[in-house]
Amino acid sequence: MRVLQTSVFVVLTLLPADVAAGQGDERQLVIVVPEADDLRLVYTREAVAFWNQTLAALGLKVALRETSVVVGSRDARAIETFARFVSQRGGRIPKGTSGPQPPPELTELGGDVVLLLSRQPLLPFAWPLLGSPGYFVAIRAPQPRRPSDDRVLRNVIAHELGHTLGLTHNRGGASLMCGPCSSLAAQVTPGGWLPLTSRDRQRLQDLLAH
Repeated sequence: MRVLQTSVFVVLTLLPADVAAGQGDERQLVIVVPEADDLRLVYTREAVAFWNQTLAALGLKVALRETSVVVGSRDARAIETFARFVSQRGGRIPKGTSGPQPPPELTELGGDVVLLLSRQPLLPFAWPLLGSPGYFVAIRAPQPRRPSDDRVLRNVIAHELGHTLGLTHNRGGASLMCGPCSSLAAQVTPGGWLPLTSRDRQRLQDLLAH
């Protein structure tokens, strides 16, 4: 386990026993956050737990594992700039080698997924990269005046992590992977999580079953 700088602390996420024993596929998650007390860090861990429980219930030996949290890094400025670029142009720029290349401050973090809890009111995304990390996820800044924004953000984070597992958008209806969908749906969902569709569950099994 790497220590990135003095402002990094490491928290491990509980995994299903077979994955923890090395019998499954761990997706390593690096979180970049402005402050250690950012509530979105709590929401991210709840979203990770949601996915690990969901994957285990589907009989899949795949889990997300939080490997490190980078707090208040000076390198975050370059990562934020790249996040703003992707967010503003994400639907109009190519992916892969022909697309915008991430800064070294991002690629040096490693892992399978780097998740930025941004200071900006950007449009959240999960952007595929080549190499390590395989995905760059950015989550918008909180909107304190927005009703039930905490519940909305939990679902936004879970939605973007769903993309890193291979899920795509659903058209219509109030589901976790809907796109676009109204934030009002997340405010009234029992238990706080928008549901997965049967198509989502089947796709996870098709993609992740070993």
